[in-house]
Amino acid sequence: MPYPTHDLLLNFWSPEVLQVNIVLLMHLVGSMLLGILVGYERSFHGRAAGMRTFSLVCMASTAIVAIFGYPELWFGGQHVTSITADGPSRVIQGIVTGIGFLGAGVIIREGHSISGLSTAASIWSAAAIGILIGLGFYGAGIALAILCAFSMTIVLQLERWLPRRKRYLFELYFNLHGHPNVETLQMLSEAHGFTVGTDTISISLGKNRQFWSYTATTRSRVKPDMANLALALQQMDGLEKFTISPTRI
Repeated sequence: MPYPTHDLLLNFWSPEVLQVNIVLLMHLVGSMLLGILVGYERSFHGRAAGMRTFSLVCMASTAIVAIFGYPELWFGGQHVTSITADGPSRVIQGIVTGIGFLGAGVIIREGHSISGLSTAASIWSAAAIGILIGLGFYGAGIALAILCAFSMTIVLQLERWLPRRKRYLFELYFNLHGHPNVETLQMLSEAHGFTVGTDTISISLGKNRQFWSYTATTRSRVKPDMANLALALQQMDGLEKFTISPTRI
């Protein structure tokens, strides 16, 4: 016999479902905090994926996995058994796969930087919100939407306020008479607020030109002196051209 409309609606807010929503909320808050913690390490080192991206992905993954622990309460507990639960499970798998392709489409590499990671993570989170609402976990779905909005706004401000390093790509073009060396480049960079990653130095030689490239990071809460660094580089023997551009990969 089908449930009366009144009873059907109440089942979505039964004490059992409310308890599960509270448990899911605790899962989501915990995963958001842990995602922020892991993401800060990447943000501190100037990587493209930071606190927002990690927190969004962590929360969405938690939501999708946690709901499989309560199949008896899907759709308000209406006629869901271990057999009928297999159908929604397959649909969720298809959604996760499809959203993965959609998210990949908004990630763009522009020069030496990657953009769109937070947008892709927000799409992934929106899919998780839709899955929660579709299965009848309205409280958890609303909570996840609020936490995602919090992550994309407040966490963004927190990420900007916390100490972090920015990464820059240096590309230097010398003529064949120039004699650049790693020690000189390190001294110039450190004197103007940068730290050169010696393991990122790349050197190539053409017919009439030497090409040096390397990545340097700023120090925490220290604003690099870009103007004076540019003037100092111009004084190097044999330097014909150089570019300094931010990079987030």
